[in-house]
Amino acid sequence: MISINEVEYSYEDAEDAKKALSGVTLEIGDGEFVAIVGHNGSGKSTLAKMLNALILPDSGTVTVFGMDTADEKLTLDIRKKVGIVFQNPDNQIVTTVVEEDVGFGPENLGVPTEEIRSRVDRALEAVGMTDYARSAPHMLSGGQKQRIAIAGVLAIRPDVLVLDEATAMLDPIGRKAVLDIAKKMNKENGITVVMITQYMEEAVIADRVVVMNEGKIAMQGTPREIFRRGDELRKIRLDVPVMVELREKLAHEGLIPDTNALTVEEMAEEICPLLLKN
Repeated sequence: MISINEVEYSYEDAEDAKKALSGVTLEIGDGEFVAIVGHNGSGKSTLAKMLNALILPDSGTVTVFGMDTADEKLTLDIRKKVGIVFQNPDNQIVTTVVEEDVGFGPENLGVPTEEIRSRVDRALEAVGMTDYARSAPHMLSGGQKQRIAIAGVLAIRPDVLVLDEATAMLDPIGRKAVLDIAKKMNKENGITVVMITQYMEEAVIADRVVVMNEGKIAMQGTPREIFRRGDELRKIRLDVPVMVELREKLAHEGLIPDTNALTVEEMAEEICPLLLKN
């Protein structure tokens, strides 16, 4: 679906000579949920913008459904396939009425009016914002605004949804709502999700985790595989999820056997039988 091959990129106004991306090669398959994690400046958001031709490689190639992002004639077709939701929803909201904002993208693509109405209704339903269709976006909470931004992307009917640190400005409730939508779109609708995040807890829900460091891919694998490499992650200034840190400490103290638990529920399943034995 998406193929990134030996991509290099540097920002022209960068104060240092470090490349934002250096020799990045990555494949993203149909229906995958991929989390790309890394500290600030690791190159993860630069990589996200490569996926729908917002940024073009200095060298190497990015192809989306066989279309080279460097071919300007294909840019619109690529952006129909790959939709991006950014960190600040205010940067993506362009009208004063929610339903008009959600319909803005399809309208620009020349979708017939009747079809736009249907797409807007379905997109708002998908993000749980139907009751706010006639509301003013500026009156909504940050989490609600982000759901509207996601609805606007979904109305375009993309095959790939990219969340570029889309939860970074949200409170825990807003973050959970956005993650729940991403999981639903992936599992129930088959949309490929690429989630850029600094929060290791968010990466737990992905099928695959790609770890970026200094413009390169440092490691990749399933969440269980990646989060068993806690020492390596800490060396590149990344944490592990809270439950992983807890299980490491408990196992180190000999209180529980070594385990692959990643979530609160999985930790409970590990610990409760031990408590019952006592």
